[in-house]
Amino acid sequence: MKTFITFIFSVVIAWFGFGQEKTLLFSIKGKDTKPSYLFGTVHMIADTAYYFPTKLDKTLSKADQLVLEIDESIADRAKAQKMLMLDSGNVFDQFTKEQADSIIQWGSSLLGMKPEVFEKNFSGMKPFVLMQIGVQAMMNARSKSYEMELMSKANANKQPIKGLETMESQFAIFEEMEAEAVTDMIMEGIRHPEKAEETQRELVKLYVDKDVEGLAKLITESDDMGNSAEELLYRRNRNWIPLMTEFMTTQSCFFAVGAGHLGGDQGVIQLLKDAGYTVTPIVY
Repeated sequence: MKTFITFIFSVVIAWFGFGQEKTLLFSIKGKDTKPSYLFGTVHMIADTAYYFPTKLDKTLSKADQLVLEIDESIADRAKAQKMLMLDSGNVFDQFTKEQADSIIQWGSSLLGMKPEVFEKNFSGMKPFVLMQIGVQAMMNARSKSYEMELMSKANANKQPIKGLETMESQFAIFEEMEAEAVTDMIMEGIRHPEKAEETQRELVKLYVDKDVEGLAKLITESDDMGNSAEELLYRRNRNWIPLMTEFMTTQSCFFAVGAGHLGGDQGVIQLLKDAGYTVTPIVY
């Protein structure tokens, strides 16, 4: 009888476990810190896939402050523009002649420019800017930003907005990457644009499905990521945990970071658990 009861109990637990809805929203509780929340975003998404339900809005309103990857409300646009520019030289000189020609033809076609105009306009930019052209091309005027919506709501609620990183530290990530790794990422996007488009479609599908683990796996294994997961994801995740603790010591926080940072054994959720926090899914 005891064995039978144990079997039934295990079946019930399994049924509840597998039957739980997936979510991108979590509560965070820890000793000597204020109860807080964690939400996974995508920085831009088509408006047809955008979803911001009342429960998410109400959860944000419970917090004392909003904490994003970077506080875009105080970003110095002129300073950001300067950081995108090379101190000297021509960005296309960092590539072989064949690679540079491919980039110019690809970029000018995507942006609807003449090749010579594209070359002139982008010659003084850092390679990071070239990496973003394909991403921006996949977006359209009807794209929505979770960060912008969250900032708008936080401002309406009179909630302070903070950042886990500075604009300088985000740009520094790409400055510290090996030149070859950056080149490989740019050329991969040019040679196989269909892969980037397929990855974007899969990312949106996983996001709509609220599949945190699937998103982490997709991003870390994508060709675009290459061997740069440590610089682009894992190191940043580790750096965020003590800052999150510092913020939560005095204020209840609503943390909103890219959903790709949440899952996996080096994701923010696991790192918070390793630091002694209880992280609980909130279905919405």
